Amino acid sequence: MGAIYKYIHSNYHNTPDVNVAASNVHLSTPSSCRYFKKQTRMTFTDFVNQYRINQSKTLLLNDLTVSEACYEVGFESLSYFNKLFKRLTGMNPSAFRKKHSVKNF
Repeated sequence: MGAIYKYIHSNYHNTPDVNVAASNVHLSTPSSCRYFKKQTRMTFTDFVNQYRINQSKTLLLNDLTVSEACYEVGFESLSYFNKLFKRLTGMNPSAFRKKHSVKNF
């Protein structure tokens, strides 16, 4: 699992390929997917998306705009990013940033 996590961490901002991840651990793609889901209770794609959303939270808290954070972590669609962010966190990216902002006035 460590090799797969390392691959995702190194490539989350691009488009991580499940086939490449599988070949890195010398498994067929179907075997790799079954093993990954058994270990994480998520599909490879769901895991990558969750990872990207978590990375985007850090970027949003470091004053990147929603658009900048979206594209920086590898999403190609701002609307999909907003929809997924809200589904996984319960709030949209702007509300998240506003709620967790530590700016002193």
